[in-house]
Amino acid sequence: MHILLTRPAGRNRSLAARLEAMGQQVSCCPMMEIVAEPEPCPSPLAGVDAAFFVSANAVDYAARLLPSWPPIRYLAVGGATARALQAHGVSPLTAPPDNETTEGVWSLPQMADVAQQRFVIVRGNGGRETMAERLTAAGASVQYWSVYRRQIPKINGSDQVQSWQRDGVNAILATSVEILHNLFQVVPEPQRPWLQRQLLLVPVERVAAAARKLGCQHICVTQGAGDDAIIESIANWKNR
Repeated sequence: MHILLTRPAGRNRSLAARLEAMGQQVSCCPMMEIVAEPEPCPSPLAGVDAAFFVSANAVDYAARLLPSWPPIRYLAVGGATARALQAHGVSPLTAPPDNETTEGVWSLPQMADVAQQRFVIVRGNGGRETMAERLTAAGASVQYWSVYRRQIPKINGSDQVQSWQRDGVNAILATSVEILHNLFQVVPEPQRPWLQRQLLLVPVERVAAAARKLGCQHICVTQGAGDDAIIESIANWKNR
């Protein structure tokens, strides 16, 4: 198997090394660029009860703006985000390993009663509204703190697809709906049938549903966006 990794730059190295150790071929072509928010608001964390970090990028860019990490409750969407927080001396509550999603965080016992609590959702520009909607419905107050921006990279899609074809790429990892859409936007329409025929590795059913709408024919749901879940799914797929 020759797997194309499309996470943002800096997020593929560890997974690539593990895949290569398994005997897989790996190529990397980020389908999302992460840049600092040009005019971020001052940190609101000191005045709230809890902060929900949607990604390791949210942790990294927030850390650049925080003079210190206040003693509040921290929530991490998954293992990579949790490890990023731990690197700053913070011990977060984390979604279960088999459900590294907003829904996984919401399922934690500590989220059963959040009425009157004040939450900050630390994220990039835009994104899912699910956590904010659930918190608000449960009687919590919510504000966003946008610390970075996501943008589509500038890539010559036609040349890139030809390179993937020459190299024998036959599986593609897309860990979010936005990355998936960026991939299809980068690839010119005449070359999309090739893209639709490749094995697509996605973390959850929500991304799989988006992939089916785009015409993808072979989809593997890895049951998580973390490296361990992806590695296990690839090993199981090989042994089918």
